[in-house]
Amino acid sequence: MNERDNRAKISQSIDEIDARINALRIHYEQYFAGVEKRAPIREQEDMARDLRHLSQRKIIQTELRYRFNNLASRFHVYQGMWERLQREMDEGRFQRHKHKTSPAAIVDNGATEVERIYSEYNKICQQCHTVVPSRAQLEAFIRQQRDALQSKYGNVQCQFQVTSENGKPKIKVSLKR
Repeated sequence: MNERDNRAKISQSIDEIDARINALRIHYEQYFAGVEKRAPIREQEDMARDLRHLSQRKIIQTELRYRFNNLASRFHVYQGMWERLQREMDEGRFQRHKHKTSPAAIVDNGATEVERIYSEYNKICQQCHTVVPSRAQLEAFIRQQRDALQSKYGNVQCQFQVTSENGKPKIKVSLKR
């Protein structure tokens, strides 16, 4: 195997590990939030084993070695955090915030937010003498904007504000991390 093939294979392995670490982090967040019933321990052990195997390979390229070391460090930091949170859960010191993450709470909060935005938008449309869109259209627009921002910036909260600029209603978004 020549050096170029080896480099491509290692780069692909590093990309896969990066994606798996992000997926594992999401599974743990869901577990600690109470959405998942069991911790993804097997996936964590598989990830640790794969990192050990890749660390035993000689990575000559500085860029790939840097990326791998960065991923390994990030995984070990997450692993320490997960162990600490699990220990707090076992000792009864960890409080899950079920009211924030339950599906019913998310739907209720989203519905009240859409109602608020629609009410404000409707009021500004009447003041500006413009056509008021349907509630379904506004809700679809908000959902589309929120999904686009969350896919771009990750798990962020979006807060929508309705303003009037140049005689037209505008919806502005601010992000909270």
